[in-house]
Amino acid sequence: MSDFKYEDPKASKVPIVTLATRVTTLATLAVSMSLLRSNSVTYKVGPFPATFNYNNVSTYEYVFFAMVVGFGYNLLHVPFAMYFFFTKKRLINNNAFFDFEFYGDKTCFTILATAVGSLFGATVETRKAAFAIPGFEGGYDANDYHSKVEKFCVMAYVSGAFLLVGFFSSMISSISSSKVVSNKS
Repeated sequence: MSDFKYEDPKASKVPIVTLATRVTTLATLAVSMSLLRSNSVTYKVGPFPATFNYNNVSTYEYVFFAMVVGFGYNLLHVPFAMYFFFTKKRLINNNAFFDFEFYGDKTCFTILATAVGSLFGATVETRKAAFAIPGFEGGYDANDYHSKVEKFCVMAYVSGAFLLVGFFSSMISSISSSKVVSNKS
């Protein structure tokens, strides 16, 4: 039954692209998750310390969840990509797997796209809200708060940059799986 089998061209660069995009997505999401999760600052409100971290903004929690989903999905596909790279043959060579990969890549790509936008948007709004506070109740100066939130936002932008690279590599993986599905029909 030829409609259940798909053969990649022999001199194809698809195996290296498949493996490279999966590994790049995994690496950048791992770095982005660790940066976002460890991003925490402590500032003083008068004599009292207060902590600000990613848990204080619900959008950052969504972004972290989206990165975990993207990481898990790509981690699931790395063994298949490695097998494909080394043998130049698919481990599972049928339509159901190609469709799963196609729709999974589209879903992962979309989730990471919303996470990128959410992370950058939340960081802009967090920074804007922090600098809108001229001082704290009781006459306490907010300069320490402003500088610490600025430091938090810089680290959030760095995490966002890694997430953006992961998003682009997920996009390439999505395009690659689209090509496979279009060639099999």
